[in-house]
Amino acid sequence: MIVKCIGIAALLAGFAPEVLSGGALPEYPHARNMNSDMSAGLSVPKVLETDDAVQTVDTWYSTNAPKSCTRTTASQGVKYGCPSGNIMIYSHGGKTQIALVPTMSGS
Repeated sequence: MIVKCIGIAALLAGFAPEVLSGGALPEYPHARNMNSDMSAGLSVPKVLETDDAVQTVDTWYSTNAPKSCTRTTASQGVKYGCPSGNIMIYSHGGKTQIALVPTMSGS
């Protein structure tokens, strides 16, 4: 178990976070954008999808999410509540999806 955790940590350590405009919510590096056809700058969730397990994605975000984010878990997945928005990680259709939900302007 320790070897597996060390292996995952070593694998993930080589990936620097890609940050959304505004500099707040990092994007998981092994995911593809599921709504890339949406206009940039809209305050809508950005949905990413990956073949990696929810636990692997959560481990990456535990290191790469801003320190001001609060991590909570539920049976459906993991949520990082951040001042600039939320990062939600969950299983969907045999894949892992990551929803990056920016804080609405003026709220």
